[in-house]
Amino acid sequence: MNSGFNFRLQRVLDYREHLKKQKAGELTEYISHLEQEKNALSCLADTKNSLVDDMDSKCNEGIQVGYLVQCNKYIDQLNRFIDKQRENVSDIEKRVEECRENVVEASRNKEVIERLKARHYGRFSYHLSMEQEKEVEDLVNNRNISL
Repeated sequence: MNSGFNFRLQRVLDYREHLKKQKAGELTEYISHLEQEKNALSCLADTKNSLVDDMDSKCNEGIQVGYLVQCNKYIDQLNRFIDKQRENVSDIEKRVEECRENVVEASRNKEVIERLKARHYGRFSYHLSMEQEKEVEDLVNNRNISL
């Protein structure tokens, strides 16, 4: 932009840009945390499935009842962990969605000020060109008078 252009709301624009970057960083953190929680859920589900498969194969071979009772208790505990982890994942997904909405809102707020700045710059450049045109006309008129 032109060096003579001075936008009064530049500090507001800079602040809104800062807010947008801050909210985008927060969103990135929540997304990475969500991925970690989904991985933990996946590991719990894999552990449960492997245990169930192991129990099925051992039941065909003949196994002690005490081992089956222990495995069932462990599977029940895994089911509770899985349910709790699913709740954690859904809570974090809600937070991610809220952060996305915050980033979108911050972007909109910043764009409003940017459009205002562009409009002001358009006016500034129009007035500048009109002044330059007037100066050129004055020079031409002065030259014609002196000849």
